[in-house]
Amino acid sequence: MQMTRLDYDSLDSAAPLPLPAEYTIRPYAPADWDACIDLMLACPDPAYDAGPWDRDLCVRSIEFAADEGHDFAGGRGQLVYAGEKLVSIALCSATGYLNQVYTLAEHRRRGLASAAITRVLVALREQGVPRCFLMVFTGNEVARRCYQRLGFRESAGP
Repeated sequence: MQMTRLDYDSLDSAAPLPLPAEYTIRPYAPADWDACIDLMLACPDPAYDAGPWDRDLCVRSIEFAADEGHDFAGGRGQLVYAGEKLVSIALCSATGYLNQVYTLAEHRRRGLASAAITRVLVALREQGVPRCFLMVFTGNEVARRCYQRLGFRESAGP
């Protein structure tokens, strides 16, 4: 299971992308913790093959990037809804590590993750974070293309 690091170094140019009219977006709040884990469970990464995709894995992953108190403060977490249903998330650490981007399969290819990610990038800029980076499974070509369209580039160094 190989991963590739992608960097977004031009936060000065980050601007939020539009969201389709039938969706709404809002910043993450700590009360959203369980809903985000449930969404992650419903969206296993197609390139993940290192064991079960289960609640423990999702909790460990989200805890790795969260602030104290299970937060992604100041807009570093963005949640997209179709009505009352959470359908997409983008959650980023205070250091600029975009660790969780998930969209339910039936809502993909509508720009939801892109809209959420670009709002996270703006929040990072406003918080004085110099850059954003992520790790993506090399075999997840759909995700890699999405990130590259947004301006993420393969890292030149470690």
